[in-house]
Parts: sequence; structure tokens; C-alpha cells
Amino acid sequence: MDRPDTIHGRLLEAVHITGYTFERACSELEWLLTDDRWKQVGGGCDDINAFLATINLSDFKIVAEQRKRIAKRLAKIEASQRATARLLGVDHKTINGDLRGENSPPAKKKSNDGNGAKSANGENSPPTREWFDDPAVDPAKLAKAANNRNTSHIRRAERLEEINSRNRPLESAIRYPVIYADPPWKYENPPIGAGNRSIENHYPTMTLEEICALPVASEIAASDGMLYLWATAPKLAECMQVVTAWGFVYRTNMVWDKGLIGNGYHARNQHELLLICKRGEIPPPLAGTQPPSIYSERRGEHSAKPDFFAGMIERAYPTLAKIELFRRGAPRPGWACWGNQVEEAVA
Repeated sequence: MDRPDTIHGRLLEAVHITGYTFERACSELEWLLTDDRWKQVGGGCDDINAFLATINLSDFKIVAEQRKRIAKRLAKIEASQRATARLLGVDHKTINGDLRGENSPPAKKKSNDGNGAKSANGENSPPTREWFDDPAVDPAKLAKAANNRNTSHIRRAERLEEINSRNRPLESAIRYPVIYADPPWKYENPPIGAGNRSIENHYPTMTLEEICALPVASEIAASDGMLYLWATAPKLAECMQVVTAWGFVYRTNMVWDKGLIGNGYHARNQHELLLICKRGEIPPPLAGTQPPSIYSERRGEHSAKPDFFAGMIERAYPTLAKIELFRRGAPRPGWACWGNQVEEAVA
């Protein structure tokens, strides 16, 4: 059974978790409201309105009947209408109408974007692979977001379209038990000494929200598998969020000593981390394939990782299907790959 803090953590990141619907958010919120479990969050909380202020469900497609149920549930424990309205992304007059029974439910539930929301028949639709295969953004969704004054949706959709415009499509519905990924992190502040060597000069970057939103858990990763995820020292905490969003659990890490001193605010970084994460039940690597936790090789061109690590993964799981996300260059023999800098294989 999950603890209140765990449920609360999911609600904080709900909109970024693939397949996480408003229905699920309501269910987990109601669980926290039952038996005053919300008071156990964050080491102890006594003010329901302060607790509600930590959560924002306004980015979801909200069903009126569920909104009313949540509003009535919160009213019983003396949550303010304004706090409830802020939580659900409506004005307090709407909540007042919900409590008075004045707001009518919509005549028909319309289908959403296939990302785990309600479909026209009222059933949960499974996520699709269209994010990878079709870079187009539905203009109707952007218009609706604009009408709702939710410009964050527009900015995110435009950014994902830009990044996705050159992505190599995934060619099958295979779920991969081994995933190797080197996300193109966006750095808000360039490191001291970076000068004009901005990452943006080398490849398009992505925010934490965009990386977490990739449908790895729902469409790419097998139910039992391994994730090998590159993390730079400043992005370690964010990488852990990606691990969770993609449906994995952190197990251990390796250190790549790059042999050259780089940039940094507090320390001039000379290493990167390879996070090793697990999902479900998968046998351990073949005996004798486990290398030392520190590997030294002089850094090459920007962002390129030593082939040693891909080879290590191949030796550990020689028979399992593998995919490399954010691949730059030609595909590795025997690997599937995805990214906007994938080159054609050399004949």
C-alpha cells in the first residue's frame, strides 16, 4: 500500500505522468481525504486549504460530475471554495454552483487526445504511439487551450512539435526490455566558463516536463526490464524524476571519468553518471559481465558517450531487445533507436 507522501508526490507530478488521468487524480485525492490521510503529508499538515494549494489539477480535462463530487467532499471538511476552485482550475462561482446543484453536467463526454483520458464511449482509451510517429499538433487542441487561457499547453505543444519534426519514427509495437537513453537536457543557466559553447548550438534541448512526458512507461518499456539513463551532476535530481515518470525504480549507478575538467558553478565537473534502473522482474546480468563502477575514457566530441557502455549492456543482456532513445549518429547494430539526430545506417 502506498503511503500518503507517495500519493501526494504523484499528484504533484500528475499531469507529467503518461496515462495519468483526471479520474485517477480524483481517486487518489479522495483516498488522501479519507481518514484525514492528507494530514500525514510532508511530516504533518493541519490546514486543508494549505494542502490543496500544493496541488494543481487544472491542466486535466475535467469532468463536471467528478468536479462536483470533489467539491462536495472538500466542503464537508471545511475547505474553502476558493482553494477548491484553484485546485480544479475554475472560478469560485463555479464551485459555489456545484455545491448548490446549479451547474448542469455536459450533455456528452467528448473524446480527448488518447493519452489515457475518457473517450466518447466513457471508457479509458490506451495511450497511442502517435507522439513518436506524427509530429503534427492538433489545432483544435491548441485553440481550446487558448480559449481556456492555458498558454502553457500551447507552448509545450509547439515545443514538442519542433523537437519531434525530425524524429526517427518507431517502426513497430515492440516493447523493449532494455532501454538506453541520453536525454538532451535544457540548462536554464549556462555553466561558468561555457562561453558560446551552449548546448543549444549542438542539438535541440528538452525541459524536464517534456522528457517526463515521453510515453516510455506506456508504450516503449516492457513490463520487465532495465533502464540505463545518463545523468549529469547538476541534473541528478531531475533524472530521478524521469526514472519515476518512465515507470522504473533506481538501483545503482556507474561513473564515467571523462579525463578532462569541464565547467560548473560549484565544482568543475569531470564525470557523468549512468543510472541503472529496474522495472518489474528481470534476471540479473550474465555472471562475469559486471564491470567496475568507475570507467575512465577521455571525453570525445560534445555529448558523445564511450561505446564501452553500450557494449557493457549488450554483454549483460545479449538476447534481449534493446532500444536507444535520443540516439545521435547511425543506429547501433542489433539496436532499435529513436531521436532527431539518427543517421542512416552505413551499408
